[in-house]
Amino acid sequence: MAGLNKVLEANPNVKIYAPKEGFGIYGSSLPSSFYRKDSELPSEYRYYDGSPPDVMKFGTAWEKANFQTVDQTTEIAPGIWAIAQVSDAPGTKELKELSLAVDTPNGLVILVGCSHPGIENIVQVAAKINPKIHLVAGGFHLVTAPDETINNVAIALRDKWRVEYIAPGHCTGEPTFNALRKVFGDHYVYAGLGAVIKLESNGFIEGVSTKAALFQNDDLTLYRQLAAESHDALHNHFTQVEHDH
Repeated sequence: MAGLNKVLEANPNVKIYAPKEGFGIYGSSLPSSFYRKDSELPSEYRYYDGSPPDVMKFGTAWEKANFQTVDQTTEIAPGIWAIAQVSDAPGTKELKELSLAVDTPNGLVILVGCSHPGIENIVQVAAKINPKIHLVAGGFHLVTAPDETINNVAIALRDKWRVEYIAPGHCTGEPTFNALRKVFGDHYVYAGLGAVIKLESNGFIEGVSTKAALFQNDDLTLYRQLAAESHDALHNHFTQVEHDH
């Protein structure tokens, strides 16, 4: 979420969908009736001097950001859905999380964050939008899972939910990468840092490394050097490159 600072620099008014929480960093509100009152307590010792508003509003870590909080599956744009779920797993119990589902002509594309509610649970809810699952991409939260759990999930995604392509990353875990690669074969797509996943109109999905696509020879070294120096130096470099070409 630290990247939001940079996003908001570029577009302070961008709409950001986030999980709806009773108390959270995205901003929230609660009816003041949620807490017990004690009229015997002198007013100067009471919350709001004993006269709380009907709705108590709480701030966010990004004061001026345009957050839209979601607590149920919501179509946020035509064919694009935010799927809201709550984790029931030990260690992340009651953690709220959003996933994204995009309905395409080739089936549903599901983008998950950390899958704390369970990757199968997320797919199950998404399948109510469209049972044809074209791609599932993101972190599957299986980095410490035992082999039996990993294998069961991999087979269920392929055989029960009929997922066509799988692109695991982030918190999925190396044993799970390997299991999914074996189960999905050439329908396994690399989704590591710097990867681009291309969805073709004919239903074919290809993974492309941006390192190979964008950087050649010593470009990456030069980019890092300039980025370390200053934003202005980097801008001037690429302005010169565009001018030269």
